[in-house]
Amino acid sequence: MRSEIDVLTPKSLDEALNILHENQNGVRIVAGGSDVIVQLRDGVIKTDKLLNILSIRELRFVRKEDGRIHIGALATYSDIVHSQLTREHAWPLVEAARQIGAIQLQNTATIGGNLGNASPAGDSLPPLYALDTVVVTRSTAGSREIPIEKFFLAYRKTALKPDELIEQVHFSPLGERDRGAYVKLGLREANAISIVDVATVLRDGSKKDTFAEARVALGAVAPDILRARGCEEALTNKPLNQEILKRAGSLAADDAKPIDDIRGSAQYRKDVVASLVFEALNQALYGKK
Repeated sequence: MRSEIDVLTPKSLDEALNILHENQNGVRIVAGGSDVIVQLRDGVIKTDKLLNILSIRELRFVRKEDGRIHIGALATYSDIVHSQLTREHAWPLVEAARQIGAIQLQNTATIGGNLGNASPAGDSLPPLYALDTVVVTRSTAGSREIPIEKFFLAYRKTALKPDELIEQVHFSPLGERDRGAYVKLGLREANAISIVDVATVLRDGSKKDTFAEARVALGAVAPDILRARGCEEALTNKPLNQEILKRAGSLAADDAKPIDDIRGSAQYRKDVVASLVFEALNQALYGKK
């Protein structure tokens, strides 16, 4: 980590955007700092200039507008856990937020930071994929709305331009006929980086145990978050039972493309995917494992 780093602290969003416009490719955005500071220390990223946006209050919110849930980039995981809106209408995201590190980390880490870090092991990302989230970016030229699956381009690479920052995310709220769940396997319960995590969302259950849309997102099993398409097809527009749920888990494992690393082998992750998807679907449907 460099001994001398300039830290720029804008007081407003407009000021932050002007700094980004004037320092393209020369400044790194930091908010909670839980990822960036570690990456600076380890030499993963190199910069001598940080843009500290933590004091921009207009980027910290959880609210409902135009029938959608909007979460500001500086909303912390504690904000998400304690928001009545997310607890009622985005519970897979709330469950992921509960499992992100210790309470001290939940109080400082932000959803925008998790998105910008672009790690396939980011716990909030599978629920955001499953919720069909839109990422809103902003620069001095205006804002862009990017579907989350187009926001992530490759391992730790996003569609964010050098003069842009993440402003917020938004998604359609889960309703009474919808189901969803999040489950995670880590080395040490909540404080661990995910070995595998799974988010499921089943929407429009107009008939008992039958859903018009299924989204199953897998974390830490590919260079970026993976949608289990074959699994989703098996779950859509048919009465769900234990046999179908087990088959869905197997299909999700077939879609996974994990690697070997210090947290688990590729084959172990594939085996885990099948059981976690089965568990997540049971939790979503019946509130049980």
